[in-house]
Formats: sequence, structure tokens, C-alpha cells
Amino acid sequence: MLDNFLFLAYFIFFAPSLPVDATLIYANTSLEDVQNAVVVTGSALNLTAQEEKFNFNLTANMPASTTTSVTTLEALPENCGAYNAPSGSECAEGMTATNVTFDDCGDPWTVCRCSNANMTMDTVVDRLGRVPVGLRRYVATIVVLGDTSTHAYTLTNGDIHLFGDSAIETWLHESMHSFDFASGTSVSNSSQWLESIGNDSCAPDDYSLTNAVEDFAQVGVMKLYSLAHYGELPPGWEPECMKNQLAYMDALPLFNRTTLFGNTCDISGIFSGARWV
Repeated sequence: MLDNFLFLAYFIFFAPSLPVDATLIYANTSLEDVQNAVVVTGSALNLTAQEEKFNFNLTANMPASTTTSVTTLEALPENCGAYNAPSGSECAEGMTATNVTFDDCGDPWTVCRCSNANMTMDTVVDRLGRVPVGLRRYVATIVVLGDTSTHAYTLTNGDIHLFGDSAIETWLHESMHSFDFASGTSVSNSSQWLESIGNDSCAPDDYSLTNAVEDFAQVGVMKLYSLAHYGELPPGWEPECMKNQLAYMDALPLFNRTTLFGNTCDISGIFSGARWV
């Protein structure tokens, strides 16, 4: 399981096991929330953060896809049940699994929601549907949980765990992680991405400085903002000091506007790691 992460350090927490092939690649959360997970870390970036954190809202710029069916499943999938009591500690309440199908993709997404989750099922469906289909097609199961704070993490199998009331920017960030590892190797560990970072002097925000993986996800959110705002970055951000990171994103087939915001997840010839076609 560790072979995918040749340059990264690992911290292992002993608790009920994660499902097979479920390695933690991102934890915007306290470490005690992570169960027997291999936390992927890397060197902090020697760059300057342009801002402390993101202060924009992309909800209105990411149109919601229309659902064609929302179906409750009779049993929890294994990758959800592992986190539900008594086997897991993330959801001590009841958990319900639902298949959600949108009109832009024939395959459903499974959403497992804890009964004490902050986000209602309607909210979950709305925000999942706002993730552009060209990016959403890399996302696997969504696990929605309750908490007094908002945080999230993504596994290398594409599963996303969301705690609290996660804004659309968090959904987009986590979806970028799902894309990052969808092919089995990390795009954010590519020599081209690391060179882009090395040739720049800044990153979007403080969290981007965590490592190349987090920077990749945050710059991806910035790219989505740019696509929704005619090439402009949010007020307060300048492109020049991170032009190489932005250029790398520009070159990714993922960000082809036609397919990213198209009305189908059946996109032939674009990155074979997609989970839904």
C-alpha cells in the first residue's frame, strides 16, 4: 500500500482498520480523527502565502446538476460500515447509504450519511452536484459526518470524508485530491509539478504551504475560480508569483472547459483514471 508514496513520510494510528486500498492522502483535520490511516506528508513549501486562507465563495459559480434518482440502499457498503459504530468511531449514530444519480452521468455516487451529520441530504446532493462533472467523475464514495468543526480528508481510493458543514470550496479541494491519485500515482508528485513549485515564489494561502499535495489541491480550486471568472483570480491574489503552478493547471486536460463543465462524465481520451465514465 505504501509503494505509491515514494517520497513521503508516514504516521500510523492504531484503531479499526480502513478498507482495503484506502490510504489517507489528506487530512484537514486533527490527527485523532484518523483511524489506522497512513497520513501522506511531504516537505513544507519554501514559498510565500499570498493570503491566510480562501475568502471567496464559489457556490453561485458552480451550477448544480439535476438529480435523476436518489435511492436508499438496504445495507451499508463495507467502505462506509468500517466507520460506523460499533466497528468504527467516526459515526457513533446510525448511518444511511444512498445512491445519487445525476443527469450528467449514468453511474450513481454512493453517499453514506451519519444521522448526526451537520449537512442535510439535500445539502449534500446539492454540493456534490456542484462539483463539475469533469472533476466529479474522479470522486468515489462520499461519507458525511457530524462535528462541531469543519474538516475533511480524502483516501487514495477516491472516498471523501466530510465533517461539519463543508463549503463548496472544500468539496472542490477534496475532489482535486481524488483526481490527484485516481491513476494510482500522484500527479502532485510528478517532476513537472514539483518543478513548477520550485520555479515560483508564492502559493495561494497558508494551507497550500503544507506540502506539494495540498498545494496542488488549492491551486486547483484557484483554477476553478479563474475559469468561472473569465481568467481572473480572486481579489487580493496575483498570478505572477505562482505563474508556473497556474500554467501547469492550464495544461491539464482536466481543466478543458468544454469537458469540465459538460453534461456528461463519458469523456473519452481524457485521463484513464476516472472512476465514472
